[in-house]
Amino acid sequence: MQRDIAMQLTSEQIAMISIKEASLNDSLKRNPLVDYFDGYFHVTLNTRGESPTLGYIVGNPDAADGSTDAPRCLLTHVGKGVKKCWENIPNFYPNVTIIESQVMPEHFHGLLHLEFKKGVNLGRVINGFMIGCSHEYWDVIGIDWRSNRGATKEEWRAIARKFQDKHHTRSFRGPALFVRSYNEVEAVTEEEVEIKRQYIRNNPRKRLIARSKPDRFLISRDHHSANWTLSRALNAVAADKWIGRDPAKCQKLQANIQSRLKEGMGIDILGNMQLLSSARKVSLICHRADSNLFEQQKAAVLKAAREGAVVVSAFISPRERDIMKQLMVEQLPFMEIMDNGFSERYKPTGKAFYSTAENRHVQLTCWKYIYQRETQISREMCLVMNELARLISGVPDDWWKSF
Repeated sequence: MQRDIAMQLTSEQIAMISIKEASLNDSLKRNPLVDYFDGYFHVTLNTRGESPTLGYIVGNPDAADGSTDAPRCLLTHVGKGVKKCWENIPNFYPNVTIIESQVMPEHFHGLLHLEFKKGVNLGRVINGFMIGCSHEYWDVIGIDWRSNRGATKEEWRAIARKFQDKHHTRSFRGPALFVRSYNEVEAVTEEEVEIKRQYIRNNPRKRLIARSKPDRFLISRDHHSANWTLSRALNAVAADKWIGRDPAKCQKLQANIQSRLKEGMGIDILGNMQLLSSARKVSLICHRADSNLFEQQKAAVLKAAREGAVVVSAFISPRERDIMKQLMVEQLPFMEIMDNGFSERYKPTGKAFYSTAENRHVQLTCWKYIYQRETQISREMCLVMNELARLISGVPDDWWKSF
């Protein structure tokens, strides 16, 4: 439903907005296609300088939820204030329903539902929440933010100009608790809402697991192979029968691939790197022409894995992902070719986090990292990822037909 919420902006205002947007990290930019007046939102806020001001993680990573030793964040006075402010949002905005939250030492996760009400959008709600959190912070560090309440508008402006900070790290009274921008993800289905709830709740447990096994979550960057060359990646695109028949299109897609590949054809790796040295590796590449033989392929791949082979795949198609789920169920090792680069803070998500922690999973990427709200994988990227799987496994795509 379209809503008439736009206002006329001057060219100077538009230019200032553009400058601000360009200076923001991609993960902090707002999505122009999202209706921020209605829907489910997962919000993440980071403390300034990533300072662990809000609490510290305790517990046993193997303890059950609800037990006395379950992973949790013990909150400081500031952390308790943040939690209180979040739970207090509906008192200021009755159209907001609080669903879940998790205070971590240096960041905060919150999940809420916003029902449409004219003049109330996500930005307004979160701005009020951040102001309240800063007030709680100032109470702890002894800043009297309640003074000057009787000042006139002109007096307020004079005070604000005196303490103006173009980087927005503090107001005229004191430092802000959180950085000004925030990262949000809209959850559009009930299933996604539950996934977000579990993600938020499991933050303390994952922190303890990563802390106890740090080597398994380190990103090892820029590995090289004499056989992994730019020409091999570009030839994988040209060899496709649909792309190769159109030279102009092929050249364009090859240029796109070259811009996405890491410089120097480096490969980044996360997880159990010993799997790369396994004596036997098999590829998993499902072709449409073999769709009627999928059960045979699945049985062969799983049999090889149960006998000690390491499965290598980009796990792109639904059939490939179906086999990956079974590998996880049976706790069998595998290598996953990723469709994006690793950010500095990258950690595997969902079940992949636990399979990595248990040394059964390694992720590899040949791509530069690009922030994406939604996964966007092109045909030419799939071709290159499958070529990397062939290189690592050293077997033809149809090895399973004679297995």
